[in-house]
This record gives sequence, C-alpha cells and structure tokens, in this order.
Amino acid sequence: MHNPTVKHTTGFFLSLIAAMLWGMLPIALKELLAGMDAITIVWYRFFVAGVVLFTWLAIQRKLPQVSRQAAQIKWFLLFAATGLCINYFLFSYSLNFVNGETSEAVIQLTTLFLILGGVFVYKEPFFAVQKVGTALIIGGLLLFFNNRLTGLLSLENRETIGVIIVIFGAIAWTVYALLQKQLLNSFSSVQILFLIYAFSMLVLLPFISPLSLFELTLVQILMLLFCCLNTLVAYGCFAEALNCWDASKVSAVLALAPLFTIGSLKLVVFFQPDYAFSDRLSMLSLLGAFLLVVGSALTALMPVFQQYRANKRAALSESA
Repeated sequence: MHNPTVKHTTGFFLSLIAAMLWGMLPIALKELLAGMDAITIVWYRFFVAGVVLFTWLAIQRKLPQVSRQAAQIKWFLLFAATGLCINYFLFSYSLNFVNGETSEAVIQLTTLFLILGGVFVYKEPFFAVQKVGTALIIGGLLLFFNNRLTGLLSLENRETIGVIIVIFGAIAWTVYALLQKQLLNSFSSVQILFLIYAFSMLVLLPFISPLSLFELTLVQILMLLFCCLNTLVAYGCFAEALNCWDASKVSAVLALAPLFTIGSLKLVVFFQPDYAFSDRLSMLSLLGAFLLVVGSALTALMPVFQQYRANKRAALSESA
C-alpha cells in the first residue's frame, strides 16, 4: 500500500526537478548557440533521447506498432511530432534574439493557449478561476516588458523578432499537447516521445552540421551534454511525477520554471557582473514574472478547484 504523504512528496520533488531543469535550459542553450546552430543542437538532443528511449522500449518489448494504428491516429501522430519538433527548434532559435529570462517568460503563454485550445477543440468550460489566471498571465507579460513595450512594437527590433518566434513555438507546443491527449489512447507517453524523436531526427537530418561538434569548446560541449540529458531527465521526472501526483498539481509546480531561469541568471551575474546574456530585470519586471507564474499555476490548478467544489456540494447534499 502506498503512503499518500510519500506519494505527494515524491510527485512534488519530481515536478520541481523538471521545473528547475527546464528553467535552466535556456541559459545553457544561449551559451551553446555561440558555437552550434539551433537545428543541430535540437537534432543532437533528439538523437540522444531517441537512442535511450529506443533501448528502454526494446528491453521492455514495448516498441510502438504504428502500422497497426488507424489512419486518423497516424495523422495525429504526424501533426503532434511536427508540433513538438517546431517547438524545440523555435525555442532554441529564439535565443539568438532574446535572453533566457524573456524566452522563458513568453513560453508561459503555452498555459493560456492550452486552455483556449481545450475550450475550442474539446469544448471544455472556461471557469472564473481560469479567467483570473488568464488576466494575471497577460498582466504579468505587460509588466515584464514594461520598459520595452515601445520597442516591441517595431519589427526591426531583434527582441521583437525573438518574442514572435517564442510565441509561434508556444503555439506549436500547444498543437502537440492537444493531440497527445488523443494519442494517449493508443500509445504510452514514452512511446509517443520516442516516435516524435525518431521523426524529428529524420526530418532535421538534411539541415544539420554534425561536424560542428568538434569545434566546440569544453564549456560548450558540457552545455550540449546538459541539454541532451535535460531532455531525458526533465521529461522522465515529468512523466514519473504524473504517476505519483495529480496532473494539475504537477503543471502548477512546472509554472515555476521562469523563476529558476531568473534566479540562475541573477546568480551568474552576481559572480560575473559583466555577463552579457542577461536582461537584468527591474523590480517591476520581476513582479510581472511572479504574476505570470501565479496566473499559470492558477489555471493549472483548475481541476483541484473543481474537485473541491464538487466535494463541498456532495457534503452539503448529504447533510441536508
């Protein structure tokens, strides 16, 4: 019999590790982009993760049988793979134009897009708490860019280009997430990721520069290794957290990722005051980042609020 306390504690810490790793990812990618292009970085990440997942599934004798699936499932898989592949590339590529704090803040729009996708695609209700969360996300972004809003209105601004790229990356991830909900009826989450990684490796192969690996400095090689392991460990912690804890609570903890990005860069700047890849956020921008996190967490926790209200109604009915 599982101990609920241990289950909750394990789920929380696994979610926290995933949030920390995803929060630190843009910092490593930013350093790595000085020696390797975004497509090649993404390909190496897919390659390492794909090989490990293939080995794991082969040992477990659980390699996915795509040929046995209906045509609709194959199309869903194709579009989901395309969505996640585009997301990986655009997020990495955006860091040629913006720093880690900005990319991680804007990518929080995935929470908002996923809610809207659920409303329009799956006809899910749009609750009051989600409206509050949406307002906090939008307000948080406005505060985050408070002293840069005028510049963002110009397409000639490099930061504007970077923000637009991240937004399209968030849309691509939302497509993947919405389709995964259907694919989980036919495959496990590990099988879906393996198929997506395999697809992405083949699609990106003609565009990569694999020999640039040998031109990297030692620090950049370590950053690449971190990015590859990040793909495996973060998603592994995320998947295992879902086995231990409610998905809504896991998502709420993952919303902390921007704080790990900002905190890590604050630490780097403290030890290296002349570090170039930091936005050095003002207090108002930090407040905006905090509101983003709160808004994302609120919307993610909506199922918990629903369950609470349902239990309350049931208790009132019984007492009556």
